[in-house]
Amino acid sequence: MILGAEAVQMGTAFLTCIESNANDLLKNAIFNSAETDTVITKAFSGKPARGIDNEFIHNMQRYDDEIPAYPIQNELTNAIRKKAAQLGDAEMTHLWSGQTPRLAQSIAASQLMSQIITDTQNILQNE
Repeated sequence: MILGAEAVQMGTAFLTCIESNANDLLKNAIFNSAETDTVITKAFSGKPARGIDNEFIHNMQRYDDEIPAYPIQNELTNAIRKKAAQLGDAEMTHLWSGQTPRLAQSIAASQLMSQIITDTQNILQNE
Protein backbone atom coordinates (compact mmCIF):
# COMPACT_ATOMS: atom_id res chain seq x y z
CA MET A 1 0.00 0.00 0.00
CA ILE A 2 2.89 2.32 0.78
CA LEU A 3 4.25 1.65 -2.71
CA GLY A 4 0.89 2.36 -4.31
CA ALA A 5 -0.71 -1.09 -4.48
CA GLU A 6 -4.49 -1.14 -4.27
CA ALA A 7 -4.76 -4.90 -3.82
CA VAL A 8 -2.71 -8.04 -3.30
CA GLN A 9 -3.12 -11.73 -3.97
CA MET A 10 -2.27 -13.85 -0.92
CA GLY A 11 -3.16 -17.41 -1.90
CA THR A 12 0.04 -19.00 -0.63
CA ALA A 13 -0.47 -17.51 2.82
CA PHE A 14 -3.78 -19.35 3.08
CA LEU A 15 -2.53 -22.64 1.55
CA THR A 16 -0.57 -23.37 4.71
CA CYS A 17 -3.31 -22.40 7.15
CA ILE A 18 -4.61 -25.11 9.45
CA GLU A 19 -7.97 -25.21 7.66
CA SER A 20 -6.42 -25.61 4.21
CA ASN A 21 -7.05 -28.83 2.31
CA ALA A 22 -3.72 -28.50 0.50
CA ASN A 23 -1.75 -31.72 0.73
CA ASP A 24 1.27 -32.04 3.01
CA LEU A 25 3.61 -32.29 0.02
CA LEU A 26 2.67 -28.77 -1.07
CA LYS A 27 2.64 -27.35 2.45
CA ASN A 28 6.10 -28.77 3.21
CA ALA A 29 7.48 -27.50 -0.09
CA ILE A 30 6.22 -24.01 0.74
CA PHE A 31 7.64 -24.13 4.28
CA ASN A 32 11.04 -25.26 2.94
CA SER A 33 11.35 -22.76 0.09
CA ALA A 34 12.69 -19.26 -0.31
CA GLU A 35 11.99 -16.48 -2.79
CA THR A 36 14.79 -17.74 -5.03
CA ASP A 37 13.09 -21.14 -5.36
CA THR A 38 10.03 -19.93 -7.27
CA VAL A 39 9.72 -19.58 -11.03
CA ILE A 40 7.04 -18.77 -13.54
CA THR A 41 6.27 -21.75 -15.74
CA LYS A 42 3.67 -22.99 -18.15
CA ALA A 43 5.01 -26.57 -18.01
CA PHE A 44 2.12 -27.97 -15.97
CA SER A 45 -0.94 -26.11 -17.19
CA GLY A 46 -0.08 -24.36 -20.43
CA LYS A 47 -0.50 -20.91 -18.91
CA PRO A 48 2.03 -18.98 -16.84
CA ALA A 49 1.90 -19.65 -13.10
CA ARG A 50 4.39 -19.21 -10.27
CA GLY A 51 5.54 -22.33 -8.51
CA ILE A 52 8.45 -23.90 -6.71
CA ASP A 53 11.13 -24.98 -9.17
CA ASN A 54 11.56 -28.72 -9.66
CA GLU A 55 12.79 -31.41 -12.04
CA PHE A 56 9.62 -31.46 -14.17
CA ILE A 57 9.94 -27.74 -14.87
CA HIS A 58 13.62 -28.13 -15.79
CA ASN A 59 12.90 -31.07 -18.09
CA MET A 60 10.14 -29.15 -19.86
CA GLN A 61 12.17 -25.97 -20.41
CA ARG A 62 13.60 -27.31 -23.68
CA TYR A 63 10.02 -27.62 -25.00
CA ASP A 64 8.88 -24.21 -23.79
CA ASP A 65 7.95 -22.99 -27.28
CA GLU A 66 6.06 -26.22 -28.02
CA ILE A 67 3.95 -26.53 -24.86
CA PRO A 68 0.26 -26.44 -25.80
CA ALA A 69 -1.91 -23.74 -24.29
CA TYR A 70 -4.29 -24.30 -21.39
CA PRO A 71 -6.38 -26.45 -21.05
CA ILE A 72 -4.57 -28.91 -23.33
CA GLN A 73 -1.27 -29.00 -21.39
CA ASN A 74 -3.18 -29.09 -18.12
CA GLU A 75 -5.01 -32.21 -19.28
CA LEU A 76 -1.84 -33.81 -20.66
CA THR A 77 -0.02 -33.46 -17.33
CA ASN A 78 -2.99 -34.25 -15.09
CA ALA A 79 -2.22 -37.94 -14.51
CA ILE A 80 1.49 -37.26 -13.98
CA ARG A 81 0.78 -34.57 -11.39
CA LYS A 82 -1.78 -36.64 -9.52
CA LYS A 83 0.39 -39.76 -9.38
CA ALA A 84 3.45 -37.77 -8.28
CA ALA A 85 1.42 -36.14 -5.51
CA GLN A 86 0.13 -39.56 -4.37
CA LEU A 87 3.72 -40.84 -4.26
CA GLY A 88 4.97 -37.75 -2.44
CA ASP A 89 7.23 -36.86 -5.38
CA ALA A 90 7.78 -33.10 -5.22
CA GLU A 91 9.95 -33.19 -8.35
CA MET A 92 7.18 -34.26 -10.73
CA THR A 93 4.11 -32.33 -9.61
CA HIS A 94 3.08 -28.70 -9.51
CA LEU A 95 3.87 -26.84 -6.30
CA TRP A 96 2.15 -23.49 -6.73
CA SER A 97 3.57 -20.75 -4.57
CA GLY A 98 3.76 -16.99 -4.50
CA GLN A 99 6.94 -14.96 -4.35
CA THR A 100 7.48 -15.12 -0.59
CA PRO A 101 6.97 -18.71 0.59
CA ARG A 102 9.19 -18.20 3.64
CA LEU A 103 6.50 -15.97 5.16
CA ALA A 104 4.00 -18.86 5.23
CA GLN A 105 2.77 -20.02 8.63
CA SER A 106 0.80 -22.95 9.98
CA ILE A 107 -1.86 -20.97 11.82
CA ALA A 108 -5.62 -20.59 11.71
CA ALA A 109 -6.96 -18.47 8.85
CA SER A 110 -8.68 -16.19 11.39
CA GLN A 111 -5.33 -15.59 13.11
CA LEU A 112 -3.69 -14.84 9.76
CA MET A 113 -6.44 -12.34 8.92
CA SER A 114 -6.01 -10.66 12.31
CA GLN A 115 -2.26 -10.36 11.69
CA ILE A 116 -2.83 -8.88 8.23
CA ILE A 117 -5.30 -6.32 9.56
CA THR A 118 -3.05 -5.34 12.48
CA ASP A 119 0.04 -5.08 10.28
CA THR A 120 -1.83 -3.00 7.69
CA GLN A 121 -3.19 -0.64 10.35
CA ASN A 122 0.30 -0.23 11.84
CA ILE A 123 1.82 0.53 8.46
CA LEU A 124 -0.87 3.07 7.58
CA GLN A 125 -0.51 4.80 10.98
CA ASN A 126 3.26 5.14 10.47
CA GLU A 127 3.04 6.62 6.96
